Amino acid sequence: MEKIDALLKKPCYIMDFLPERVAPDSGGQFFDVEYYLLNSDKHIGLKDRFVAVILKLMCYYHVTILWNGWVDRPSPEMIEEAVCEIMENHSGTLNVLFVAEDALLVFDWDSLNLSVYNPSEKVQSMMEKTAFSEGLFWRKAYWTVSGRSYGETAGGKDEEIG
Repeated sequence: MEKIDALLKKPCYIMDFLPERVAPDSGGQFFDVEYYLLNSDKHIGLKDRFVAVILKLMCYYHVTILWNGWVDRPSPEMIEEAVCEIMENHSGTLNVLFVAEDALLVFDWDSLNLSVYNPSEKVQSMMEKTAFSEGLFWRKAYWTVSGRSYGETAGGKDEEIG
């Protein structure tokens, strides 16, 4: 867990269902759409995309997962079973550690994205291509501190954003 805790403090990127962050004042129905996608039969399509991303990345990188204990080089079936169980139970997290790359992919049941912590530029390139191949979008994650949103701006600096 120390390794995961350390990686969770590193820069984060996401493979997202949406092409860009939804602004809090957008007037859209993000939470209605999110709830529908996660709680209807549509969740099967999301599960398939997320599993395919992980399986594709397993072809290129040595993977260890934290799922009922650490499992080195899990089988493809184990990945699908874990993601399926998490989505069906509406609870849980699958941590996928890319051992040699010192990067972490996190799948949480209540999210329309996969979070990736500490990816090198080379890993980012592969993950962006993989996300695109599954109809997902790759971008730097945004975060909120004391009600203010932060993220990487076009200039490449982490700054407060609207």
